[in-house]
Amino acid sequence: MQTKPQTGAAGSQNTVFVRTFPVLLLGIAGGFFDAYTYVARGGVFCNAQTGNLILLAIGLASGKGLSALRYLVPVAFFILATLVSEGASRLAKRQAERRGDESAAGFRFHFTVLLVEIAVLTAVGFIPTDFPSLLPNAMISSAAALQYHAFRDMNGVPLSTVFCTNNLRLLSGHLYAAFADKDRASLKTAGKYVLFIACFLAGVAIGYFLTAKAGQYAILSVPAIFSLLAAWGLIARRAQKKAGTDSETKEKEIP
Repeated sequence: MQTKPQTGAAGSQNTVFVRTFPVLLLGIAGGFFDAYTYVARGGVFCNAQTGNLILLAIGLASGKGLSALRYLVPVAFFILATLVSEGASRLAKRQAERRGDESAAGFRFHFTVLLVEIAVLTAVGFIPTDFPSLLPNAMISSAAALQYHAFRDMNGVPLSTVFCTNNLRLLSGHLYAAFADKDRASLKTAGKYVLFIACFLAGVAIGYFLTAKAGQYAILSVPAIFSLLAAWGLIARRAQKKAGTDSETKEKEIP
């Protein structure tokens, strides 16, 4: 059973940020987001918006009226962040095409998303826990939307870095193919999904314990990790470009 990574946007291009280790870190962060908002920000899960839509519909159906409309705020932030992410993806691609370096589009897009997430999550860390949870949760929903849109595969294996429903579906399909068709490639891919889901759950556990101890400031650990990841990405990108330049030079020197 073979699946192909999503294509069509700069974010789907193969960059240093879709290697296994960076994506696993993003998965840990995805689990951390939900644990943080559940423990410190009103007992809600911020990554997926299905729950907010359900609460909106139940609120309207039960006659709560305008008070139910508050659930539209995180949904709106999620949609807005996704629109911004798509626009940034296309802009990065156009700029790279103009400069004649299309391979840079994906890297610039991924790097920019990390910087925006760092800024948003750092701001959340300084919002007191007694402040209405709607704003910080909406901000984390925005960060989750950016991450979900930008980072959609791990070395060619499509997945979500902020929730696991589709990852479980894909895992199940690969497990079936592995045993029904004796497909070793599907078994290997299933193992990657198991590893990622385990990291997501580890992020939930880490988020729970850190938030229980540090409260609002626990979220600051994520932008700290993302800052290190961004710095590593720059170093890896430069090494990648240098290796490509050295390879081209050697090819030209061959008589």
